[in-house]
Amino acid sequence: MRSYLKYSIIILASFVFAHISIAQEIGEKYEREEKIKQEEFPEPALELIEPILKKGKRTRFFKDYEKETYFFEVKTIYKDEKISIKFLKDGSLLDIEILKELNELPEDIQDKIKQHFQTNYKKYKLNRIQIQYNREQEYEDGELEIDDDEEYVEEFMEMDLEDLIIKYEIEAEVVDEENERGFFEYLFDAEGEMEQIKKIVKRADDNVLY
Repeated sequence: MRSYLKYSIIILASFVFAHISIAQEIGEKYEREEKIKQEEFPEPALELIEPILKKGKRTRFFKDYEKETYFFEVKTIYKDEKISIKFLKDGSLLDIEILKELNELPEDIQDKIKQHFQTNYKKYKLNRIQIQYNREQEYEDGELEIDDDEEYVEEFMEMDLEDLIIKYEIEAEVVDEENERGFFEYLFDAEGEMEQIKKIVKRADDNVLY
């Protein structure tokens, strides 16, 4: 009896700590988006993406506020793709994303994403899916080498996927087994494994899309 009780307590403790660990991993995303004029955008950033802006359609400029900092963002339609380009407040390039539908992703990625939501939630709705293209980082002779902004943009324009790190960013509305409803941002790696989750304090629907 004592052995059974001890075993039960261990299982219960493991369950509780596992859930505490998961809760600690969930960050929060505060976001407010403000449309701005092109003249308010950092000039070096505009020069960097000039080749994209020349061919872009319905181009708009934004200032994104997140907690105590902010970013600059361009949204445009380039080669029939809805893209967003985000910059740090000093004008340096952060990331480039393309808006997609779930059925436009590779089938194995679709399956893993659907499996994640079906396994972890009672109900879910995927509100926005973006492929995130990040600059390559690799070690050469023991030193970390990162592509500069010009190389990064050039690789994106050429869709040089060997030199870009792909991730999948998804904003979703979910209902868990306890009928708790929430809005979250999920980041999946190139293999479809979840890397990060953030609770969205301000819904993505309040932001300007394309």
